[in-house]
Amino acid sequence: MMASQEPALELNGEQRDSVSETAEVLRSKSLESFSDLVDDGKTLLYGDISKSFPFKTCDRILDDIRISPWFLKKFGSSVMKQPMLQYSRERQQLQPWNLVHLIDQVNLRSRYDYDSMTCPGKNTISVMFALLVDPNFTPNDFDDIDKFPEYFFHLKITVKRRSYLENFNRHVGITHYHVLEPESLHPFDKRDIFIMEEKDCRLVDQSIFVSADTNKLILVEIIKPEFNSENLAEYRTAKIEERYKNACQEFDLLNPDDIPSQAECLKTLFMIFKNPLQRKSANSEFKIISRDSVALNSQINTDWLTTMFDFSLQKTAVEDNVQSGEEYKPPDLVDYITDFKVRGIREAYTRKSMEVVLIGKQSMLLENELGTEKKTVAKCFSNQHFSASHTWWFNILNHQHIEPFPYDINYHFINLSVAFKYIDKDIIKNYETQIALDQENISHYFDALQYVTNAKGSYQLIAYCGKQDVVGYEDLNNALQVFGLDPTDIDASLLDANTMIEYYNSHLLRSSDNQRKDLRNALRVLGKYLGSQKMLFLVEYEPYYNVQQAYTLLKVDETVDDDIIQTAYTINIADAPGLKKDYDRAIFTIALDRRSIFLLNVLTDECPEFAQYYNCTDISYDEALNIIEIDMNASDDVILEVFQKKWSHGIMTGPDYLLKLKMALQNIGFTRNSKLINHFLDTGIVDVSCLPVATWPAGINNVGNTCYLNSLLQFFFTIKPLRDFILNYDDDSAKLLDASEYHSRRRIGGREVSKQEELRSVQFVYHLRDLFNDMIHTNSRCVTPTKELVYLAFAPSNVEVEFGDDTVAQKELIDLTTDVVEDPTDTTRHLASCDDDIIMCQSPVALPEHKTSSEAGTQQYSVQVAKISADQLENTLEIGRQQDVTECIGNVLAQLEIASEPLSLEDDLEQNDLVKQLFYGRIKQDLIPVNDEASVRTKYERFLSLLVNTGDHPKDIYDALDFYFQNDYLNLEEYGDVKRTVSISELPAVLQIQIQRVYYDREKFMPFKSIEPLPFGETLYMDRYMATEDPKLLAEIQQNAELKQKLQDLKQRQRKLLSQNEIGLTLKSSLIETKKFLQSGTLKAHDIDADNIPSSIAYIDILINNIDEELKSLFNKITDLETTISQQFSEFKHIGYSLFAVFIHRGEASYGHYWVYIKDHTKNGIWRKYNDDSVTEVPQSEVFNFTEGNTATPYFLVYVREGQEQETIEPLKRILQQQE
Repeated sequence: MMASQEPALELNGEQRDSVSETAEVLRSKSLESFSDLVDDGKTLLYGDISKSFPFKTCDRILDDIRISPWFLKKFGSSVMKQPMLQYSRERQQLQPWNLVHLIDQVNLRSRYDYDSMTCPGKNTISVMFALLVDPNFTPNDFDDIDKFPEYFFHLKITVKRRSYLENFNRHVGITHYHVLEPESLHPFDKRDIFIMEEKDCRLVDQSIFVSADTNKLILVEIIKPEFNSENLAEYRTAKIEERYKNACQEFDLLNPDDIPSQAECLKTLFMIFKNPLQRKSANSEFKIISRDSVALNSQINTDWLTTMFDFSLQKTAVEDNVQSGEEYKPPDLVDYITDFKVRGIREAYTRKSMEVVLIGKQSMLLENELGTEKKTVAKCFSNQHFSASHTWWFNILNHQHIEPFPYDINYHFINLSVAFKYIDKDIIKNYETQIALDQENISHYFDALQYVTNAKGSYQLIAYCGKQDVVGYEDLNNALQVFGLDPTDIDASLLDANTMIEYYNSHLLRSSDNQRKDLRNALRVLGKYLGSQKMLFLVEYEPYYNVQQAYTLLKVDETVDDDIIQTAYTINIADAPGLKKDYDRAIFTIALDRRSIFLLNVLTDECPEFAQYYNCTDISYDEALNIIEIDMNASDDVILEVFQKKWSHGIMTGPDYLLKLKMALQNIGFTRNSKLINHFLDTGIVDVSCLPVATWPAGINNVGNTCYLNSLLQFFFTIKPLRDFILNYDDDSAKLLDASEYHSRRRIGGREVSKQEELRSVQFVYHLRDLFNDMIHTNSRCVTPTKELVYLAFAPSNVEVEFGDDTVAQKELIDLTTDVVEDPTDTTRHLASCDDDIIMCQSPVALPEHKTSSEAGTQQYSVQVAKISADQLENTLEIGRQQDVTECIGNVLAQLEIASEPLSLEDDLEQNDLVKQLFYGRIKQDLIPVNDEASVRTKYERFLSLLVNTGDHPKDIYDALDFYFQNDYLNLEEYGDVKRTVSISELPAVLQIQIQRVYYDREKFMPFKSIEPLPFGETLYMDRYMATEDPKLLAEIQQNAELKQKLQDLKQRQRKLLSQNEIGLTLKSSLIETKKFLQSGTLKAHDIDADNIPSSIAYIDILINNIDEELKSLFNKITDLETTISQQFSEFKHIGYSLFAVFIHRGEASYGHYWVYIKDHTKNGIWRKYNDDSVTEVPQSEVFNFTEGNTATPYFLVYVREGQEQETIEPLKRILQQQE
């Protein structure tokens, strides 16, 4: 890439011809003949200088000058001609030397301007002398004078300007100066510029720079001090005294006590240089110095005049009998313009003079600091002032002075030779010039450009960087280090992209937020360097670290279903197409978090890159099997089961973990042409119709408003100990019941059990056993319960049922499929059929005839047929419609208990059995008299389920349970005022929580259903509700109660302030309306005294402001309290329960439809929806759907103890009958 340059100004035809003609002549002439030519000032003498490396700007050259002394002392070489890459890092650690120059040009001239000898009138030469002074050196006493040579250098700057080219060829922007070797200096410039010879021992550095546009030339020469340490030692205190005493012996006029100061001696030395420098013309008289001068002999070493200062010693003429003598004649420095030898001596004199002024001023300062009695008066020092301003530098170059900025010394800025205040265009120009001249180090320059861009925050530079197909050196090294590679030991160009991706994936998800950013940036750099589009793709679509960020971006709540997220995704892209990639990342993040195939399918359809880089055709069939880790002989359903296990519970090794799994399954589905697999890939749901019957639970036909009974039966079937008890129940079980020693004394639910109840309960278990057997062994996808089972499940346990033997024909069997749909305002009514709202009797399903033992094949024990008329069954179903679900549960469990052999009896003769062990816990209730806390009355009660209310507006299940277990203060006739505390003394294996949703509207005189969401999680910790003596837990419970009471009081106050009166106004709104009325002038119009209106309005404003402040304070306090409460009990998570069943009701208080979700811990934790005869897999998001307004609400939650999931819950139990 070549550096871009501003176009030169157009020359007219005559000018172009002149330039061309002169250039041709110059090319044809030999160097020896240049003395015969005159530079026309219109031709670029260095036409190819723009190819010379390195180049620098005037700001860079100035800084290089100031730091060169450090490098000269440390390395013996300057940085003036070096590329910036070689010293930029070292530079930013250094303090530059002070660059000082003399302000006064009268007494001592330090700037000279010359007309060109080769192009007079057009080209000019300027020479400036300055000093480079170590800022850290300060002499402590007069004898430190000999240390000065170590702490300063002379600087000579020569600038040749070509005015014609400056006017017509100068480029806009920052000028580039390229290094020119001395031997390449054009003869025209050699005639114009006085250059110190390289062999001159005083010269320590010499650099020439030429601008590309106008060939402006800068000569920089750094020169040693004129006086070395040995010379200056002559001005140490002892040496001054010695010289003065010797002079006293020679000159009687001298007072031995009047020893001159160091400054006085230096003043004399300065005057020696001043006189030759101020001589104006050859006609001016030389100022001769007598060899017998008292001041000369007493204050300096007179030998220096001839040995160091080019003075000549000559005899004086004899006049008027005056004794002949000798005198010193100074050199003639007048003809310095044309005679370079004279100019060399004059420049040396100028340097000596500046040097003496510098040291003399320091000496005079020491007199003041050390408090010497004698103060030197030397106007030659006191009137000379040094300035550290760099304005002269920019003036002599005719460049704008740009104020320095701290960033300017950063090595990245130095590498590009830019300053912070450069405009973007100049920065880009410098970058392009650098990479054109030094291609080998383009990565370093790109590093510099990126840093400068970030420092300036310029949109133009950011856009420019983004277009550069370059990887920075530092970026590459940092990226390698992030990936655990040593840049010095590895060739980055040989890296394998797939290996880098594997490393990235394996580290990304277990890294912190900052580490993820580093990994992402590193992968982007390596992807760009290696040219791997897949690596860049992974970077661009990396999921967000926080899934909440994705939900916020899509403007959806995390509780919504996948299809809502798809809709939000589509709408957002339509509204803001420019943010599509952000929305892609968002839906990808949510898909990974939910492990949703559906959302991944959406992403693949909308973002082709995902399909491109994770295409199933990119891997072989064997590779696909290896990814899923399955044998090639496995059936489709087994493959799908293993896939689901890895999908749902596999460790997410990287953001593409699910993409690889999906790609592998797609390959298998395509290769096998599997309808089951392909349907699953399309929907994320297992198509039960494609599964073998033996691999899926059987549904139960709805035989007329039995949807919630079906849900309950499916629920009981999944509880393995209970199912095994029922399946193994036989006549022997019934006989053992009769023979039990507890049989005659036992109580169920606190009451005695009649023989008739026992008979019907045994028959109920028999019929339930047959249903469970059918559910296990049927070759169909669903089974139908017998009318006896339905009747016995709904009919209260104390209703007597007459049984006959199993050969009695069921002539009175009714068709339950013609169930009447009643008006919802009357009793109960089935909902209109839709996907989930299945009409409770949607197809003709005949109740099965009871089979005899021989017909059933597996039936070995007598089962009697209940003599049930059509009216009885219809009435029982009507009872079922009006029952609370928990009543049905209680009725079924009661019959199971009655038919069970007692394991033992409680003190109250209550039977202990399997049902009690599985479902019943024990509540401890303490009544504590307020006035006598020691007199505690404790009562224990069994519970089948815990009842929580949505009417209390709990924010989650814990909040609801907190209301259940909160302390109450009661007034009892027997005990007076008491505090009632409730806790759990014993927990069941299966914990059931009923959610009360039906309430009575006293205004409308009808029940209504609350659909307020009650969020719950997969795990419930019961530690806080247990009866305990743990002081830490008790203190936490007490604090929680206090905080909740405080929160309740705050919310009550908030509700009061925000409550509306009968016309819909809040207190604040009422005040505002009152204020408007007072301001309206109505009172005045009706001649009502309104003198106090202003004060009333002012008072109303105060009240309104107070309400605003109080509401703000209430909001902040409520938020803080809720956060504190939510973080309580974090240490008490030892008694955990896992959710495994959720009963759902959709509809209103008096009608609706029921189904149940049951989790299969043995099948990768999938959730199935048991909806009568339909059993389907559903996503977890459907179970945990807490969307506002959703009428499909959970009303019964069932948890199992953590650690007992596998042994207690087994939803799938199938053993198919052999087909004949």
